[in-house]
Parts: sequence; structure tokens; C-alpha cells
Amino acid sequence: MNGVGFAIGQPMAHSNPPSLQLEGTPQQANSQEAPGGVHEITVGVMGQPARVFVGGRGERLLLLHGGWGGASMHWGLVWGRLAERFHVIAPDLPGIGRTDQGALGSVGAYARWLVALMDALDAPGAWCVGNSFGASVACRLATDYPERCLGLVLVNGIPIPETPRLMRWIGERPLGHRLMRGLEKKIAYSPSALKRGFSDPAKAPEELRSLVDTESPPQVDAFVDILVQGGSPAPRHFAPLLVWGEDDHLPGTSVRAARRLHASWPDSKLVLVHGAGHMPQVENSAAFVDALVSFVAAGSGTTPARAARDLVGS
Repeated sequence: MNGVGFAIGQPMAHSNPPSLQLEGTPQQANSQEAPGGVHEITVGVMGQPARVFVGGRGERLLLLHGGWGGASMHWGLVWGRLAERFHVIAPDLPGIGRTDQGALGSVGAYARWLVALMDALDAPGAWCVGNSFGASVACRLATDYPERCLGLVLVNGIPIPETPRLMRWIGERPLGHRLMRGLEKKIAYSPSALKRGFSDPAKAPEELRSLVDTESPPQVDAFVDILVQGGSPAPRHFAPLLVWGEDDHLPGTSVRAARRLHASWPDSKLVLVHGAGHMPQVENSAAFVDALVSFVAAGSGTTPARAARDLVGS
């Protein structure tokens, strides 16, 4: 049985709920204030410094950014409001959000890194929220470490599928890697990507507009390596919330892809956000926050994770 899908109406004040339409112990090397009452701290993770934005009280909310930039660019417009209700944890992923460090090479490696980060923060579990590539990492975390994930929220992102053996062989060769790099740059890291990825490209963050004008964004090589390694099937033991900007026209994350994922994932819930594309938390932040808060408040998705923890503990 598939879950219920909704479409959220136009942006509105936080005090008014969105209209829904049925559709089918850290070691702080430094700490500084970030917008919205969230603080930036540095903690040691796997022998390297990790930049993390934290703030608020309540249930832990792990915010995982996508491949276009770091935590601040992806979550800075919403983490202040989220910190009113939750304890926000938003790391910069090595090699993607923090490009002065090397990328980890696979979604599995990023999941292991997140577990080490959560241990450093004395955070045994959290609601896992991922946008774009962050959704792929959140899925892998829920698959490999279900006891660490209280619930799963995918924001215009899907689990990275397993890579066919031939494709992996090609991608591991220099010529194949260069071809894949050129394709990734054209699809996701060019000015045309903003036209496909945003309802209003003028709302794209300045940092992102600068990135796509760069001849050689460092994230491109990182993603080619990750795609070559491939991922794993979706964690079907979770009942996730799928929050989707309905004007996303990027390959693999369109509304059609969202409806396909929703139909194939038992008990999932799909919420479409009007007036938003690949980053609904940026283009329609009020609707995004309302959808996320409502999902957590209802306790959706917690039962599978708790069942998994019981299995691990038995």
C-alpha cells in the first residue's frame, strides 16, 4: 500500500499552516554565530576537523546538504525556524560542502563519516533530512545504520542506484572518467542547470550562481567517483516523507521521478511544494518547514526505525 501525497500551497507566514491538497561531547576547536541562532563549531571526525552548524533544543534533526554547496547555502534560510523546535545538526560534507578536504568516494563512506560525527556530538540518533545528494546519503545511513535514524525525509533526492558492472568499469578508466565528468558538469554544474533546477532562477543562491560559472567546480570529480561506485536499494523498512519542489526539471529528480519513487515505496508520503524546484527550502521555505515539522510532530516514520533498533539490540 502506498502512502499519501500532498501538494502545498503558496508561501505563507509561519503562523498559518499550509493548505494541503490530496494527490495520490563535541570538542569545539572554535565556535561562532551563524544566522538564525545556529552556531558553527569544529569537531574532530576520523582524524580531521569537521565544520558543523548546531543550535536549538528538542529532537535532533540531521540536515544533509546536496552537491551544489555546503550546509549554510542549503539550510541557512530555514535552520533558524527549525532550531525553534529541534536540535539542528548541519555538517559540511568533506569534499563537497568543505572543498578544502578530500571527498570520501562513496555514499557508504559518507554514511560511516556521519556515524563518527554523531558519536563525536554524543548524538545516538536523529531525524535524517537530505536534499539532493544529501538524500542519497541519508538513505544509505538509514540502510546501514537504521538505529541512528529516527525517521527519513528526502528533499528532491533519491537513493543512488547500484552501478552496472560495465558502467563501473568504464568510469574507472581515465577516458570514461573524463566523459562522465563532462556530462556531470553540463547537467548539474552549468548555468542551464539553474534554469532547470529552480522555479525562479533569480532565487538561486549567489554562491551557487558563482559555482556554475566556474570552469572546474571541485564537486564534479567527487560526484563522478561516487556515481562510479554506486549506491544501494532504498531502505524500505522506513516510511519516509518525500518533499519535492514541483518545478524541478533536472534529470532524475523531476516530479515524475518523485511520483515514481512514491508509488514504489510502501507507506511513503509525498508533499509537492508549489513555486519551488530542486531546493524547496530556499524557494518556499515556509512551506518546506511546515511540511517537515508536521511530519515529525505526527511521529511518521519512527516505528520502522525503533523496530530496527529493537532488532539490533536483541
